[in-house]
Amino acid sequence: GARASLAALLDELSASHRRVVVLHDRMAAFAAGEAARLPNGEALGVHCLAASYNVGWMDPGHLLLREHGMVFHPADACATREFVALAKRMGQERRRATGAGMVVNTCHALEGEFLDVLAAQTASSSDGHKLFAVGPLNPLLNPVPDTAARHAPAERHPCLEWLDGQPPSSVLYISFGTTSSLRAEQVRELAAALRDSKQRFIWALRDADRADMREPGGARGLAAVASSLLADAATRGTGVVVTGWAPQLEILAHCATAAFMSHCGWNSTVEGLSHGKAILAWPMHSDQPWDAELVCKYLGAGLLVRPWEERGDVTPAAAIREAIERAMRSEDGAAMQRRTRALGDAVRAAVADGGSSRRDLDDLVAYVTR
Repeated sequence: GARASLAALLDELSASHRRVVVLHDRMAAFAAGEAARLPNGEALGVHCLAASYNVGWMDPGHLLLREHGMVFHPADACATREFVALAKRMGQERRRATGAGMVVNTCHALEGEFLDVLAAQTASSSDGHKLFAVGPLNPLLNPVPDTAARHAPAERHPCLEWLDGQPPSSVLYISFGTTSSLRAEQVRELAAALRDSKQRFIWALRDADRADMREPGGARGLAAVASSLLADAATRGTGVVVTGWAPQLEILAHCATAAFMSHCGWNSTVEGLSHGKAILAWPMHSDQPWDAELVCKYLGAGLLVRPWEERGDVTPAAAIREAIERAMRSEDGAAMQRRTRALGDAVRAAVADGGSSRRDLDDLVAYVTR
C-alpha cells in the first residue's frame, strides 16, 4: 500500500541526500513513522483544519471556548464511524513516532489566541515541538476594478462577467463545497428563500452533488430544481446558478460580492475570510460545526443559517430568508461585513513582508533547509 511505497521512496532519498524532511497530512501520520526509521529523516505534520479545532478536541471546556460561548461537538457526532476510527488510528501513529512539529493553514489574525494555547503545549505534544502558522495557503486576489474587468481576458467565467454589472457589495455567493450538498427538498426551500428575498446571488450547484457524504445515493438534478424556481431571477438578471465549476476565489475577491453562504469547510472558510467576506454558516459534517462556531461566536464574521443541532431537519424558506436579509440588509449585517473586511485586511497583513505568517514561513524554510 501507500506506506510500503513511501518507505521505499524515503530509503532511496535517504541514501542520496544529507537530510530527508517529510511534510505529510496529519491523517497520513504513518509517514512520520517511516521518516523516523531513517538516520537522517524527520517529519512535519500538515494540519488541514482550524488550529482551534485541536484546542476543542483536547479540552472542550477550555477557557477560550467558555468565554465565547463556543461548543465543540465530539467527532463521532459529526463524522462517520470510519473517519473517527481513522483519526484515532492516526493519533496512535503520532504517539508512536513523534514528528518535529506541525504546519497549520491559519494565521494569528484568525486564531492567534488558539495558536498561543497550542504553542504552550508543544513540549508534550505528539505532533512535536515546532508550530508554524503559515496560512492562508490560498492565493489572495485583489478586487478587480471596473476598468480592469472591461479589459480582462475573454476566457473569464460568465458569472464573473455578470458580477461586473452588479452594484458593490450586493451579491450573495452560495456554495457548499465538493463533499456535501443539500437534499432536493432543502434545495427547494433555499431557492424559494432567494426568490422571495429578491437577493442578488451566485449559486454554485452541480448536478453531480449528492445530499450528504454520510448517506448513500442522494438527490440528482438539484441544479434543475433550483433553476426552475429561480427562473424569474435569471430573467431579471439578478441571479446566476452555476451548474459546473465555479471560480470561487475570483467570486470572493470581486467587489460586488458581499457575503458567502458556506458549509464552513476550513478551506472555504479561510478563502472567504481572507477576502473579507462575511459568512452565512450552514455546517454539514466533520469539522464544519466547529468552524461555524469560530466564525460566528469568536470572530463575529458570520451568522448561522442552520444550527448544527437542526441538521436532520429541512430549514424552511422563511428562516433562510431571514438570515439572508439580516446579513445583507440590516445594520447588524452591515457591521458584520465591516468587521469581516477588517479581518481580511489583517489576514493580508499576516502574509505580507514582516507579517506573522510570512515570518513563520521563513522559519519553516530555514528549519527544513538547515
